[in-house]
Amino acid sequence: MSHDHPVGEAMSRAGKGTAAARAAGNSQPLDWKDASDQLTKTQWFWLATVRPDGRPHVMPVLIAWSDPLLFVASKDTARKTRNMESNGHCVVTADTGQIHLIIEGEAERVTDEAGLRRASGAFKTIHGWETTVAGDKLDAEFGAPTSGGPPYNIYAIRPTKAFALPIDGETTTPTRWRFTV
Repeated sequence: MSHDHPVGEAMSRAGKGTAAARAAGNSQPLDWKDASDQLTKTQWFWLATVRPDGRPHVMPVLIAWSDPLLFVASKDTARKTRNMESNGHCVVTADTGQIHLIIEGEAERVTDEAGLRRASGAFKTIHGWETTVAGDKLDAEFGAPTSGGPPYNIYAIRPTKAFALPIDGETTTPTRWRFTV
């Protein structure tokens, strides 16, 4: 098992009324490549971070996938930024229309030019959002109305564990992946 290509394992469907009608829904774990491909097609993600006092914080965010990292932009004054600075443990969730993805990971601030250029390219490719490297941040002509405006700190989230739950309950079995760090 590598970080880039973790092996999926079927999650138990034991329990009254939990079995799928088709074999794929009962026994066919989803391949990570198929799940991660959905990350480039999804527009909305939710990021859960941990406040210094241990309370959770969740916000919708724009995320760009660049295998094996998720990039998130955040204003330096935002709660999620302060949370990721003090505790990098976080969870990203997405509803792709086919599966619910839940990705546990570790966020780390990106400050080097190569990493920022990689994030900038991912935001442009996936969302059409033009950004430029400005010191240790990404700058842009616009940002989300509630974002506080550019420039933004960039965080790379490295998955540690992920789950896929099929929306229809039939096309694949609920799947768990564990990543090596």
